[in-house]
Amino acid sequence: MSYLELNSLKKTYPNGVTAVKDIDLEIEKGEFVVLLGPSGCGKTTTLRMLAGLEEVTEGSIILDGKDITHLPPRQRDISMIFQSYAVWPHMTVAENIAYPLKLRKMDKQAIAAKVQEVAKICKIVDYLNRYPAQLSGGQRQRVAVARALAVNSKLSLMDEPLSNLDAKLRVSVRTFLKEIHRNTGATTIFVTHDQAEAMALADRIVVMNEGRIEQVGSTREIYNECESLFTVQFMGTPPANIQKVALASSQGRLVAAAGGGEGAMSLDLGDQSAFPGIERLMGEEVFLAVRPENIGIGEPNGINETSIEIVEPQGAYTILVTNVLGGEWKIMLEGDVDIRIGQKVSLEIDPGKVMLYDTQNKKRISLT
Repeated sequence: MSYLELNSLKKTYPNGVTAVKDIDLEIEKGEFVVLLGPSGCGKTTTLRMLAGLEEVTEGSIILDGKDITHLPPRQRDISMIFQSYAVWPHMTVAENIAYPLKLRKMDKQAIAAKVQEVAKICKIVDYLNRYPAQLSGGQRQRVAVARALAVNSKLSLMDEPLSNLDAKLRVSVRTFLKEIHRNTGATTIFVTHDQAEAMALADRIVVMNEGRIEQVGSTREIYNECESLFTVQFMGTPPANIQKVALASSQGRLVAAAGGGEGAMSLDLGDQSAFPGIERLMGEEVFLAVRPENIGIGEPNGINETSIEIVEPQGAYTILVTNVLGGEWKIMLEGDVDIRIGQKVSLEIDPGKVMLYDTQNKKRISLT
């Protein structure tokens, strides 16, 4: 039995809207799991059902062998860190951290020792006598984390805790959260719509869409082995280039064609032998997905020739925009590349990184 089990979890509101649809998920003790998806996908509702802040319509929640589905929040032994920090403005940092311990009727000496311990871990010892109004957003978030650590709960829940911070501070606090998890090993579920946060923090990522789980896996699996068209569209900056194409064979090469008549265009995807089992898809329409970083450029040679329409220097990398198969595609090259608008190039597709998806169910097509 896993440490945390969500079994056929469902949430339907009185107005008939079903926000979470039959979620099944197992989480091991000590894991840092991120629920990732766009607004309205059900990730925060799932978190609130775990915390006991939303009633479960159907299904069960098992934590450490105990069914907590219908227990009130105070009996679940779960801590939660909110987007808005939720620290008491009239209490000092020390009092904020100590508050949940007082509710548990711990003695004063034990509380004082625990406050010092978590303050050291969160590097806020110097702020213990300050009030939240005297702290920056990042410091207040550290107070919220310290308070959660102090109660030593079975499960820590974090609902978009970095979204109110500026970009630079988000990266700093993200690193802090990763250090905290490495040092404490606390079982954590973190909700975000930011894929960079998810990839930086997670042991495993749960991609959600329209109340359902699209895919569960490691960062590498979620990014490189996308099981659905939604996942490959959602993951990546810039996102993958996606086009509906028909597959064909030409002189031992796999070719993707789009359009028809005089407007027909084709893209050479590489040696057909690199796509074992592709024969059964010949002539069929599929969705083709290629990430920008898996496309190279070379001197124009008559194969996959195109002109560069936009150049976007980003310092560490350069994004090129061009027309492929009648659609706008992006290419990402390392470094500050000397490419001019209007320059003709030939595209070089990495055949090992080409992903194909069924046009009906939008699931990835396995060729092996």
